[in-house]
Amino acid sequence: MVDAGDCLGSDLPDPARPPGHAQAAGLDRRQLLRLAAAPVAAAALSACTGSGQPSGSSAPTSPATGSASRTGPAPASSVGASPTTAGPADWTALAHDVAGTVIRPQDSRYQDAVRLYQPQFDNLRPAGVVYPANAQDVATCLAFARKYTVPVALRSGGHSYTGWSSGSGLILDVGGLATVSGSGGSATVGAGARLIDVYAELAATGVTVPAGSCPSVGVAGLALGGGIGVTCRAYGLTSDNLTSAQVVTADGLIRQVDATTDADLFWALRGGGGGNFGVVTSFGFRTHPAVNCAYGFLSWPWSSAAAVVAAWQAWAPDAPDQLWANLHLDAQPDGRPNLTSTVNFLGSQAELADLIDKLAVAPATASLHSAPYLDTMKAMGGVAGWSLAAAHLPGSLPGHTPEGRLIRESYAARSDFYDRPISATGIAALVASVERYARTAPQGAGASVAFDALAGAVNRVAPGDTAFVHRNALFMAQYIANYPSPGAGSGPAVDQSRAWLQDVWSTMRPYASGEAYQNYPDPQLADWAQAYYGSNLARLRQVKQTYDPAGLFRFPQDVSRA
Repeated sequence: MVDAGDCLGSDLPDPARPPGHAQAAGLDRRQLLRLAAAPVAAAALSACTGSGQPSGSSAPTSPATGSASRTGPAPASSVGASPTTAGPADWTALAHDVAGTVIRPQDSRYQDAVRLYQPQFDNLRPAGVVYPANAQDVATCLAFARKYTVPVALRSGGHSYTGWSSGSGLILDVGGLATVSGSGGSATVGAGARLIDVYAELAATGVTVPAGSCPSVGVAGLALGGGIGVTCRAYGLTSDNLTSAQVVTADGLIRQVDATTDADLFWALRGGGGGNFGVVTSFGFRTHPAVNCAYGFLSWPWSSAAAVVAAWQAWAPDAPDQLWANLHLDAQPDGRPNLTSTVNFLGSQAELADLIDKLAVAPATASLHSAPYLDTMKAMGGVAGWSLAAAHLPGSLPGHTPEGRLIRESYAARSDFYDRPISATGIAALVASVERYARTAPQGAGASVAFDALAGAVNRVAPGDTAFVHRNALFMAQYIANYPSPGAGSGPAVDQSRAWLQDVWSTMRPYASGEAYQNYPDPQLADWAQAYYGSNLARLRQVKQTYDPAGLFRFPQDVSRA
């Protein structure tokens, strides 16, 4: 999906974290952050428990008949978006030909259907949004797009940082493909399933798939770009646990891919980024035990910021794999920076407390809890104590619920991977940047630098084994600037927020590896292809050429543009 990174936000877990994390209407992220270590929060939380040819062994399903078709990808002459003489796009015929739902501008549901997670993209006006009911509907939509040269954008949860899961043409929203089932150490997950629903359905059978924590993120956007989350140090990335996928390629063929069938395509789907190679309709994952967890919220006075950053970066990446920890340096708009950490441990509260004791700078406050796995994931996503229905965006379209309490927000973000500790000089520059913004932030705006510990299972996979190349990082950073009003996308305050984002990213770039997270697409990044894909880029471009030679799946950072 071009949703990649779905906030993915998606993907940087912390109930008090930057974009994409759960908020109840009327309670913004900064309020949640201030509450995280407070007794009232502790009381509430304590009650919660995306070289070489394809293998040639595949027998893709024919979109017309459902029967076995020729092997291998279609020749370039049979696919693509080259001009035709078909005339104006026949949306009425498309609605007749699919079992799913087609929503056009005249439909009363259109305004809801075009919304992404960020209100700043509400001005985008696609010609139509289709919620396919099955893979055959997807194939029909791609045939429609080829015939009428209609641009296609792919959407899972709608958390694209850049708005690239929308546009002016056909939006394929897989939100209705959301069935989740698990047995025998594996799970089948529809591409549009929201993370909160994946966790809930699988936890009922005692298993889980490692994923992010933002409840409303769609699994496709997360998995196709890697999938960093609160159990990745123990269980690996979401994409590391991908064992198979059903994907509709640009030629309209419905393919079942895995490590032996269309193996290069399968390799590319494991971290190559959404929206590049086809429309995934379902995933097969390896599962892990959904064990009881211990988690906690830590805080320090800002005066300790430099010492805490130094201590955290020495502690978190080197801790046992069962531990995950982040670190947030937050610029509050009232001039008061905040320093907090969320920790999660696949074990007991006593073991977690012992690990925290090994952190060189003891926290000023520490609120620790024990809970079953699902309740822990709800706490990590900021929806502790909420019903499952409430932990969604409100609405009646796929992926939403009438009872949903999550709210939308606008922001900009950039990312880095760090393969070595930040020097004392770098830490001082980071702290100073956050302090400056806290003093000068526009009214209602905020900013954050969020570090997530890596290493562990993530780094035990070789960079070329999957398309996710970032296997030497100690931790990842995301720099986030929140806009002062939910729908803001321009204006002096937004310009000021973006200026800080550029400043802090430029300040820290010399200390980082030069890599960036493909699930957090960055339109300002000049060397984006190398930063996202590194040594895997050439192979990814070859896979793109093989399966989408005419470029049906296009967006500003698809791998064909590298």
